Amino acid sequence: MPLSGEFPGLGMPNFDTSSSLDGLGPVEMESPTQDLNGDGVLDTFTTTGPDSMSVWTDSDLDGLADQLSIVENDGDYSAWEYHRNPDGTGDWRQTDKGRVGE
Repeated sequence: MPLSGEFPGLGMPNFDTSSSLDGLGPVEMESPTQDLNGDGVLDTFTTTGPDSMSVWTDSDLDGLADQLSIVENDGDYSAWEYHRNPDGTGDWRQTDKGRVGE
């Protein structure tokens, strides 16, 4: 399972809005830095690269990212959720995509 500390310079895996997350699996939230919902618990980690920003969130506070939002410098965006299946497997499913302002 990818850990937030395994990707030097970024802290988390880096993707763009057209990336396929097939085969990624769960991503451990080693050290979230933001409290996205204001409940006093750090649940989100943001990475920035030369072409995009990625926001990883652990909304159920189980230590694993379950939401990913990507916004590219040109305005393209995509959103993903990690779903755990009854058989113990899981996969990332795209929930939204488009261009900011359209």
